[in-house]
Amino acid sequence: MADIETQLTTAHDRGLLIAIYNFIDDETFSVGYVMAQDATHVLLKVVDPNGSVNGIQIINKTFITKVLLRSDYLRSTEVWTQTAIAQGRDDPWQVTQWTDQLSINPDNLLTSALQTALRHKWVINLGTIRQLDDETAEDADFTGFLGDFVGDTLALNYLDPWNLADAWQIDMKLNEINYIRIGAGVCVNMQALFEAYTDERFSSR
Repeated sequence: MADIETQLTTAHDRGLLIAIYNFIDDETFSVGYVMAQDATHVLLKVVDPNGSVNGIQIINKTFITKVLLRSDYLRSTEVWTQTAIAQGRDDPWQVTQWTDQLSINPDNLLTSALQTALRHKWVINLGTIRQLDDETAEDADFTGFLGDFVGDTLALNYLDPWNLADAWQIDMKLNEINYIRIGAGVCVNMQALFEAYTDERFSSR
């Protein structure tokens, strides 16, 4: 963990694009720029494979297995980012709409971000691990809005895009959360589903 902490600090101080491996599937990773970190979490401005900003992500450090500061993929992404900027598609979801309203406690990134999301009724994407049996687990994620957040437990209201008949709710402890994403395309699209197929309404930023 000491090496990971050092790499995250280096990336933040030098403004480097990095890859964070925080999934069970080692072919999946998060790419972006470190905006802040506290003792337990890191805040990342996410860059997608098209070179565009795709929201912000707060990652639980206990889920991080590896950090890369250099790779061919990162070098390629830097080129794609410059291309996206030149073509005016570098920030399609207008992430500053969220970051400008995000009340972040630098010593408690996750809790303060969740409190902001609850207060503004933001749709967020939440990643966790689903235990299939005693020996097998898989990455899982849910996209919805917070129905409640008390102490170390939250309740997330979400829709399944393949089953729009019912809204669902999942309860989760904070230490079970791999990451949350705010202002990402998946969040914007899920908000549209909620407004199309339920009575839920969300204020514009």
